[in-house]
Amino acid sequence: MSCRRPFLTRVLVVGWVALSVGATLSWPVERSASYVAALESIRAEELQEHVNYLADEKREGREAGTQGGYAAGEYLRQRLAALKLGGAGTDGAYLQAFTPNFRNLLATVQGSDPKVRSEVIVVGAHYDHIGLGKKGNTLGEVGVVHPGADDNASGTSGLLELAQAFTILAESPRRTVLFAFWDGEEKGMLGSKYWVAHPTIPLERVRLMVNMDMIGRLRKDRLLVFGTRSGDGLRRLVSTHNDSALRMEFSWNALPNADHFPFFSHDIPFLAFHTDLHEQYHRPSDKADLIDSVGMRRVIRLVFGLIYDLANAEEVPVFRAAARNESEETRRTLAQQPPQLPERLGASWSAEAPAERGIWLLTVRERSSAHRAGLRPNDRILQFAGRDIRSSDDLSGAVFTAPTQTSAQVLRPGDTKPSQIKIELEGKPLRIGIVWRVDDAERGTAIVSWVAPGSPAARAGLQADDRIYQVNGRGFANEEELSKLLSTLPDPIHLGIERDGQVRGVELRIETNPLRRAA
Repeated sequence: MSCRRPFLTRVLVVGWVALSVGATLSWPVERSASYVAALESIRAEELQEHVNYLADEKREGREAGTQGGYAAGEYLRQRLAALKLGGAGTDGAYLQAFTPNFRNLLATVQGSDPKVRSEVIVVGAHYDHIGLGKKGNTLGEVGVVHPGADDNASGTSGLLELAQAFTILAESPRRTVLFAFWDGEEKGMLGSKYWVAHPTIPLERVRLMVNMDMIGRLRKDRLLVFGTRSGDGLRRLVSTHNDSALRMEFSWNALPNADHFPFFSHDIPFLAFHTDLHEQYHRPSDKADLIDSVGMRRVIRLVFGLIYDLANAEEVPVFRAAARNESEETRRTLAQQPPQLPERLGASWSAEAPAERGIWLLTVRERSSAHRAGLRPNDRILQFAGRDIRSSDDLSGAVFTAPTQTSAQVLRPGDTKPSQIKIELEGKPLRIGIVWRVDDAERGTAIVSWVAPGSPAARAGLQADDRIYQVNGRGFANEEELSKLLSTLPDPIHLGIERDGQVRGVELRIETNPLRRAA
């Protein structure tokens, strides 16, 4: 990874497969024996073997154009030839040389479907590093071998294992897959820039670029994913292939700091995977014995599955131009916008529960539902909409989920017996207790922006920023369809959600509130 512009932002069920981007999530599917064999061929031992060779001090840090860089390139060429992959470099060979003395290595698995085999998915990793380290590119000692085990022998090794896995399949995927080992990335993404300017396959045929840069130091299951905003449905595509419970952080940044950017700048969607920076970055201490090859295997198996399914999909993601103007700042600004909550009761109440059941009202707004019903400050709400109130969350959940015509059991100061008061609430009830938003980068998805305390959603553990993919196994095309499903389906309701790139099921039980006429 280039030292000039390092990643600055710290940015995920078995068988859940999105067969077309933007489509509804399907349930577990049967995988072919050759697919399973291909997946199993991605082995931690082989990944470590590749890293050991590439990051050996004999390679002298693999600086582009040096003897060590050439040795690394020859190692890759021999491996590609042994796999009998098609050459995709100059004149059909594996090499693409460019000035002054650098070399990309390129190989393909040709697509099997005549209708879409001309479409290409590019999977890349840079194999060069910074050599002996110079002032301006090292964060350590100048003139000492910088092995670059994580940066980027890890991504290079993963790409070799991916290429091998695709050769094991009984039938190639429908679309063509190009495996690109870039040279000169540390000098300013020279290899990927050169290929985009002088493509060996017409650039207009490229549908997606996947980049792997520094994937060898997985810590606490945390994987950074870039580019999901560049094409519709990419976050879901990645998440539904996360069968090893990786905890993903999705960044909205698309910075000119790695080999995916030349493709992004030419309106090609991308995904980039990264296990984050560390104290050994661009230092002589980035050695092979620190690599987590088991963690690498988890990342590469995820990438294999998503590339395989995307290469076989009916549709591929369309470039989303709005991603050019989005960043982590955009995401934070959007997340900080307060949700538009229905103003239903027009009263505030104590956060502290009394020794007995009930919650005291603190204020009642004039001309509100509470005011029209005759509620007053210091009233103690014992029940609301048939629900016993024992905490502030209980009252919040009851108010937001109750039907418009409801009642409350109220004990007034000085009274010994409670009164039953009829109330006509404002706004529509939130039957399960959430407010959500939609996003044009994630069609068929509802993003939870707020969860009412004490509501069925809160009791089920839903959180802000959860993604809802399915309701009772059904997808939905828009907000209206989702609202209808949540309003009319009988109790309990089962949601398929994604949180931090992990897809899971959640059961919502509404039966604790006997008044279930909410729409």
